Amino acid sequence: MGDCVVTPYIAQQIASKDQNRLVGVIAKALAINSPLVNILDGGTFPAGTSDQQVSTIQEQALAGDSLDAPTFVQTSLITAATNTLSQENVATTQYPYLLGTKRGVGPKIAVKGAYSAYKGSYLMAQDSLAKLMTQYFNADIGANITTQSGLKLIVTTSASGALSQGLSGGESQINVPWANVAQSSIAPLTFSVVHQLARFMHEVNLSEMFNEGTVDQHYKFVGGSDIVESFRNSLGSDADVNNTLRAITTGGFKYGEQSLRGYSWESSTAYRGIVFGIAQRPRRASAVVNGVPQWVNPQVGVSTTNGVAGRANPTWVTAPFELAWVVGKSSFERLVPETYTGEGSFKFSPQLAMAELQWHYQVDNDCNQFGDFGWHLYEITRGYRPVRPANVCPILYQRCVGSTIVACPNNYGIL
Repeated sequence: MGDCVVTPYIAQQIASKDQNRLVGVIAKALAINSPLVNILDGGTFPAGTSDQQVSTIQEQALAGDSLDAPTFVQTSLITAATNTLSQENVATTQYPYLLGTKRGVGPKIAVKGAYSAYKGSYLMAQDSLAKLMTQYFNADIGANITTQSGLKLIVTTSASGALSQGLSGGESQINVPWANVAQSSIAPLTFSVVHQLARFMHEVNLSEMFNEGTVDQHYKFVGGSDIVESFRNSLGSDADVNNTLRAITTGGFKYGEQSLRGYSWESSTAYRGIVFGIAQRPRRASAVVNGVPQWVNPQVGVSTTNGVAGRANPTWVTAPFELAWVVGKSSFERLVPETYTGEGSFKFSPQLAMAELQWHYQVDNDCNQFGDFGWHLYEITRGYRPVRPANVCPILYQRCVGSTIVACPNNYGIL
C-alpha cells in the first residue's frame, strides 16, 4: 500500500467538507436535465407547523349578470327606486397537502488505499448519485402531477373528436380519474390534438400561460423524444418551424453566487403558443384496464461482475402506451422544509433542493469491521401544494413502435 493511505477518518473529513459542492452538483444536474422540475414553482414548507397544510385558492368570480350582454340602464333614468344592483359572487376552494419523505443510501465507496484510488471511486459514486437523484425527482414529480391533476386526456379514435370522449375533469378539480376508454380505442397523439387541448385549457378553464401578457406567452408540452420528433416531422413544412424548433437555454437558477444554466426547451419563441421539452424516460403503460393505466417501472436490476446494476426494463422499452403533459403556469408548487434551502450565501432554488445529504461510515463487527467502506445517506422531503390542478393535463396515447402495434401515420415518428 502506498504512502498516501486514506484512513476512514481522513475520508470522513474530505467527504464532510465536500457536502456543499456535491449538493451543488446534484442541483445543477436537476436544473439542466429535468423539464418537470422546471415547470413547477418552488417554495418552502413552514417550520414548526403541522405536516398537513391547506391550500386555499381564490376562484374566478361568478357574474351576477350576463357576460354575453350585460344589462346597462340609461343613467338619467336611474332613481333610488329603479336602481337594480347585480349581485356578484366570489368563492374559494381548499386543497389539503402533506409532506412526504424518502430516505436512501448512495453507492458504497472504498475508503482504504491510495488517495488517487479513493478520489476516483468517490467521483464516480458522486456522478452516479447525481444521476439517480435526477431520475428520482423527475419520477416523483411526474407521478404526482399525473395523479393529482385536475384534467386528464386519453387520445381516442372516436369520430366525435379526441377531447369529447377521452377528456375527464375540469376547473378546480383534483385527483380526477381517467376516462373509461377501451384500450383498443386509444390512438396516437398528434400536434393538432395537443393544440386543441391547449385551446380548451385557455378558453374553458382559463388556465394561465407562462409569460402571460407577452408576445411569447405559451403552454409547455413535455413528452418523450419520439413524440417531439414526430411533431418536428409533421410541422416540418411550416416555415416558422425552422425559426422556433431549436434548442436554446432559457431561464436558469441561482445557486450560491453562480448562475446555473436551466433546462433547454425546444423553442425560443412559442410555436402556436406551445414550447416543447423532452422527458428522457417518459411514463409508459403496458395496458389500460377500465381506464386505469398499468404503469411500468423503466428500470430492472441485472447482475454484474460485482453487484446488481440498473438497466432499461424491456417491458418499458416496448410498452404500447406513453404519457405526455401539457402544462400551464401555477399548477403546483414543490415545497421543501425551510432548512433545506441552504444557509448564508449558499442558497439554491427550493424546487432543486437535494434535502439532507450526509457522509456515513460505521465500523462494525460484520462487513465493515476495519472501516474500509463508506457511503452517503440522503433524505428527500417535499410536498406538492395544489394551486391550479387543472393547469396541468397528462395525455395518455398509443406509441407508434411499428406495425406490430399500430400502422404509423405519415406524420408520426417511428422508433
